[in-house]
Amino acid sequence: MSVSVPKRAVKFPLFKHPRGYWCKTVLGKHRYFGKIEDDPQGKEALKHWLHDRPYRLAGLEPPAFDENDAGVISVKYVCNAFLEAKEAKLDAGNLSKRTWDELKTTCDLLMKAVPPSLEAKLLQPVHFAKILAAINKRCQSPNTRGKFIGQVKAVFVHAYANGLIDRPANFGSDFKKPPQIAYRQHENAKGDQSFTAVEVNRLLKAATVNAKAMILLGLQGGLANTELAELPRSAIKGAWLDWPRAKTATRRRIPLWPETQKAIKAAIAHGPEDGELVFYRNKRQSFCDDQRNGQHVGRLFVVTSEKAKVVGHSFYDLRRTFQTVAENMEPIDPAAIRAIMGHVDGQRDMSSRYRQNIADKRLQAVTEHVRKWLGKPAKRGAK
Repeated sequence: MSVSVPKRAVKFPLFKHPRGYWCKTVLGKHRYFGKIEDDPQGKEALKHWLHDRPYRLAGLEPPAFDENDAGVISVKYVCNAFLEAKEAKLDAGNLSKRTWDELKTTCDLLMKAVPPSLEAKLLQPVHFAKILAAINKRCQSPNTRGKFIGQVKAVFVHAYANGLIDRPANFGSDFKKPPQIAYRQHENAKGDQSFTAVEVNRLLKAATVNAKAMILLGLQGGLANTELAELPRSAIKGAWLDWPRAKTATRRRIPLWPETQKAIKAAIAHGPEDGELVFYRNKRQSFCDDQRNGQHVGRLFVVTSEKAKVVGHSFYDLRRTFQTVAENMEPIDPAAIRAIMGHVDGQRDMSSRYRQNIADKRLQAVTEHVRKWLGKPAKRGAK
């Protein structure tokens, strides 16, 4: 005759904290799982604890509790972990707010294309095909599509590198940036984006105090919208602009035309006497904003363009024009042009690694060539 042995009762893992919450001590810290009065039997608290348990025991911050979650590392979790890591770089000044916002948009798009609660390591090519379809629907430009695809991949590379998933993501054969021919076709469709000398002179004639200095700096030094919005007065050293390019941290030393020096002085006088920046929209309000995208510089340029009747261009086209005109000088000096533009040389370019500086006269020769081009306006449409 067999004797049945009663099963040992499983001890409830949570205790009632005096503050009125279900509680569990994990790695020396109290963790709370809801009010006792709202959950007298602790059923929901137990679900919450079982969800959080693998993360807490590993010393990780768990994702937000959802009773439908299975207590796994979800797509939502890896996205949040990725954004938190990037936010740390943002706080340290190593990432722009604009870039962080772009990454947030990418994560939002990702979580709309696939279920956020899906276990991240289980994503297959079929899931990335859905993400790719969402990207293609949203973006017309191959440049933007390529950026989104690269950022989605970065989310999962980060997850694998930090132990959130135990194997690299299987993106499949189609989840990749557009082919080079797509980029070339896109550029061909836009046509020549550089200005003519006639158009630049018309812009300068129609420009306000700030716009004039910005246009000259954009044309003779390739400065872009955000750089101008954040340009400090300390960067202007007499006849030179000496200031690293923020995007690449590349040292940049640009000789300033007499016309540009005069325009910069006028712009500074237009702002507050004790201001730190070159450009202010009024006596106190700068062209900077939280997004760091130079949108106020772009808006001023639009107004100037409409007044000058020069259409079909953005402010950034001045940078393109500098590069185009400078490369037509004879003999061409690519290293000097790159130095003024603030371009980063390739890691395999040993010459750039050993080159310590570029003589001032070489930099001056480049900007003087562009100045001569501007000083003799060609007929409209000519280059």
